[in-house]
Amino acid sequence: MSGTIPPLLGWPDGQGLVALGRDPWRIRDACEGTVIFGGTGSGKTSGSGRALAKSFLAGGFGGLVLCAKPDEPALWRAYAKEAGREGDLAMFGSEDEWSFNFMRYESQRSGASAGLTENLVSLFMEVASIGSGDARSRGGDPFWERAMRSLIRNCADVLAMAGEPVSLHAMFEVIRGAPPDAASASSAAWKAESACWRALEAARERALGRAWAVDCREVAGYWLGHFPTLGEKTRGSIVAMFATLAEGLMRGKMRELFCEGTTLCPEDVMRGRIVVVDLPVKEWSEVGRIAAVLWKYCLQKAVERRADNPGGQGRPLFIWADECQHFASRYDTLFQATARSSRAASVYLTQNYPSLVASLGGGADGRAATDALLGNMGTKIFHANSDRETNQLAADLVGRRLQALRNSGTAASLSLGREPSVGSSSSRGRSESMDYEIQPMELSTLRKGGADSGHTTDALVFQNGRLWSDTGRTWQKVAFRQRTGEALGAAPAPARSRAR
Repeated sequence: MSGTIPPLLGWPDGQGLVALGRDPWRIRDACEGTVIFGGTGSGKTSGSGRALAKSFLAGGFGGLVLCAKPDEPALWRAYAKEAGREGDLAMFGSEDEWSFNFMRYESQRSGASAGLTENLVSLFMEVASIGSGDARSRGGDPFWERAMRSLIRNCADVLAMAGEPVSLHAMFEVIRGAPPDAASASSAAWKAESACWRALEAARERALGRAWAVDCREVAGYWLGHFPTLGEKTRGSIVAMFATLAEGLMRGKMRELFCEGTTLCPEDVMRGRIVVVDLPVKEWSEVGRIAAVLWKYCLQKAVERRADNPGGQGRPLFIWADECQHFASRYDTLFQATARSSRAASVYLTQNYPSLVASLGGGADGRAATDALLGNMGTKIFHANSDRETNQLAADLVGRRLQALRNSGTAASLSLGREPSVGSSSSRGRSESMDYEIQPMELSTLRKGGADSGHTTDALVFQNGRLWSDTGRTWQKVAFRQRTGEALGAAPAPARSRAR
C-alpha cells in the first residue's frame, strides 16, 4: 500500500497524511503531537521521520525545522525539492536575506497583548532557561530567576516609557549605566554619564499627567533604590547572567540575524513558509541552540493567538525537532495542551527517554516534566532501541492483557522393589496470566534499516484512544521504506496464548 495520501483542496481535520496499514494518519492526529524514539542507527529519521516530513510538505503545511546535525539543512532542501516546495523554503542563517529582530517583533506586533513588558520578559526567560539551564529544575535557588526577571522587566519598562526601542543593545546600555551603589544614585558625575539616568529622566517627563506615572515611579525606585543596594557579588551575578545570554545574540552573525531588521517572522510560517533554522547545534553549539529555541517559542506564542484559523480549519503547520533534547523546554508541555485547536503539529525525535529527562532538568522534576510532555503527545513511535527505560515505556503504553499459557510435561519413574519396573506419566495444563502484549526486549529486535534489511525499518506505532484496523489495538507494528518514506502494511496482533 502506498504510504502517501494526496492532499485535498484545503485542510479538513480528517484528511489523511500517511497510510499506516489500513488506516490513515490524519491532520487531526498530527496536531495532537508526535514523539519518535529510536537508538542511533535505528532508522527513525530515515524511516517514520521521512514519511511524516514528506507528508507535511505534500499537504501544504507551513513549518519550522530546528537543526542539530550538520546534514539536516541539506536533507530538508531535498524534501522540499521533491515536494515542489522549494519556493517556500527559507534557510534562516545561511541565506543573507533572512533576519528576525525578535525583541522589536514582540514589542511592535499587533494584538491585544502587544507591547506588554511581561511578554518580553517571558520571551527572554524562555531563551535564558535553555541557554543556562532552569535553576529551579536543577535544584538551584529560585531567587536568581526572580532577580533576572526583575532586571529584564525594569530594563524594558524604562526604555518603553522613555519612548526608545526595546532592544538588547539598549538594555545593555541601561544596565551598564545603572548606579553601582546608593551614593552614586545622587551623584551629578554619574548622572552626566549614565544612559540609565537619561532614560529615567525621559520616562519621567513623558509620564507627567498620564496614568502610567505610577509605574514610572516604580521603575525609578528599582534603578535608584533597589538595584544599587544589592550586594556587589549578587548584583554582579545577576548582570552576568543577562550578559552571558544576550552577548551571544549581539555579535557577528547572530547580531545580523536577530538584532537588526526583520524579513521573516512567525506569521510567515502560518502562511505556508518553511523556515529551516540553518544553525546546527553540532556546528554553532550554544548559539545555535538559543537561536532555535527562540524561533520555536516565538512561533508557539504566535500560533496560540492566531486569527487565521476560522472554524479550526486553517492551514496546519509543523514544528520539527530531530535530536529534540537540544531544544526541549518546559513551555512545550503547555503548548501541546492546546496545539490541536491551533493546528500545530509538533514532531520531536530523540534517542531515548533519559535524554529528554536530562534536557528538562534531570532528577524527579525532570522526569515529571518529561512525563507531562509525553502525556500531551498523542502519537508515539518506537524504533529499535537498547535503552531499558524507553523499551519499558513502550511496553507500559501497550499494556497488559490476559494471556493463556499452555504447559505440558512428562515424568519417568523407576521401582526397585521385588519386581523392578519402569513407568512414565505425562501432564498437560492451561493457565491464564496478565502479561505484556509487547515485551520490552522485542523493541531491541526491530529492523534498523540499511542494506541488511532491504532499506526497511520497523517501528511500533502507538496512538492514544485509537484502535487500529490491522490489530484491533491502540498499537501496531509498521515497516517504513527508508528511500521513499513509504509506510508499509502493519503486522497482525500476536496470538493470545503462549506455550511454555
